[in-house]
Amino acid sequence: MPPDHGTRDENRLSVAVVGGGITGLATAWYLEKASRQSGTDLSIVLVEREKVLGGKISTLNEDGFIVEGGPDGFLTRKPWAFELANELGIADDVVYMQVTGASLLHKRKLHRIPAGLMGPAPASRKDVWDASFLSWRGKLRASLEPLVRRRKAGGPESLGGFLRRRLGAELTDTLLEPLTAGIYGSDSYDMSLDALFPMLEEWEQRYGSITRGMREARKAARGAEQAPSAFFSLKGGTHRLVEAVAEGLERTEVVSGRAAVAVNRIEEEPARYRVTLDDERSFEGDAVVVAALAQDAGNLVGSFAPGLAGLLGRMQSAPAVSVYLAFRRENVAHPLDGSGFLSPRFEQGPIAGCTWMSSKWPGRSPEGHVLLRVFMRTEDDAPAGGSDGVLIEAATEALHSLLGISGAPERVWVHRWADGLPQYKVDHTEWLESVDRELDAHPGLFLCGASYRGVGVPDCIRQGRDAAERVHAFARRGAAQAASV
Repeated sequence: MPPDHGTRDENRLSVAVVGGGITGLATAWYLEKASRQSGTDLSIVLVEREKVLGGKISTLNEDGFIVEGGPDGFLTRKPWAFELANELGIADDVVYMQVTGASLLHKRKLHRIPAGLMGPAPASRKDVWDASFLSWRGKLRASLEPLVRRRKAGGPESLGGFLRRRLGAELTDTLLEPLTAGIYGSDSYDMSLDALFPMLEEWEQRYGSITRGMREARKAARGAEQAPSAFFSLKGGTHRLVEAVAEGLERTEVVSGRAAVAVNRIEEEPARYRVTLDDERSFEGDAVVVAALAQDAGNLVGSFAPGLAGLLGRMQSAPAVSVYLAFRRENVAHPLDGSGFLSPRFEQGPIAGCTWMSSKWPGRSPEGHVLLRVFMRTEDDAPAGGSDGVLIEAATEALHSLLGISGAPERVWVHRWADGLPQYKVDHTEWLESVDRELDAHPGLFLCGASYRGVGVPDCIRQGRDAAERVHAFARRGAAQAASV
């Protein structure tokens, strides 16, 4: 039997939020918003173990360079980040990409990627045949995609397996695999298709072709209002969003900064939860929202939910390592006319790609300088586990001949995230359903964040908003049950 959580007053609500990344902050923001609309007397305690709020969103402003530790922008077609920025009154700080297009490293040369190949499926056969990095056999195989039969019902399919089945090995491994790996930090042949790109399955079943599905999706998008670019960021960097949320919270006690301590454990009590910190301070709440990686959440709930803890402990995360290199503009021969380039695994170099930050976004480097962000491979034999010096040397050497660089970088920065990217394995949807079933036994406990229903910042904001809505719905149910007794 689930514990009794049904005796609370609907007009009074106390919530503990564990995690001060963007998901936890969005949860607190939307809890406060809902409480103002409903007239609920709300109190929130938000605990962040790091000294700075924001989680993976971190920005360093140094001598005119804007260096992002995590994402450098937010996807515009997922509206939740822009909606939040607008609610916070910082829409005037929004900046859009100032370039279009990207390149692919193939046989030690950079090739421009046709615009219609920048999505999860080709927009047309012309885009396939315009790709200078594909052989004629690879182009022919990908062009035959509309003739490939639909998959019959079966078990879950990997993203890479699906793309290879429909488009062939060459296009998948040369372009689509590094495109998706650059976002999710994983081998596409291990990624969940239905959790990450459910529209591909839908297009296959509805149209018999993902090429046609992509074309139809683009037609539908033309009728809607379009953002100036596929991504947006903020003047001064992405952490401005975090700062704005934190500044706007009025009913939330934030435990972080110099007083930052980690949550030690969560305990389930009759009609309450107790959250205890490492320094033995504790907080009680009608509900607790754990906005942290699944592995961390599992460590906190094991005392009262061992089955849930076991499931959460199965989620894996991949490391993310990037090196920033700043050069004087005259020391880089390449025009840097795009957002950067990707490097397929079979190129076997130490880097997975490079973002030309000073080209992609306005105001990311001082006048007369360029800022390059190099993403390092993190396989066991890659240099990503080495010292900062090893990483900087490997990144610099890899770019010298590709971009025509002369001399050493003027400034360097290294960012490492040991648990940077949650891995949505092929069985992710089934895993998530099991987690939800376990949660049903613990009313008032809510989980959200990058481990569950989307790794990008807009998805995390949406999950925080949804968690806030579920908390208020839970409080209303409890009050209704108490009133009926």
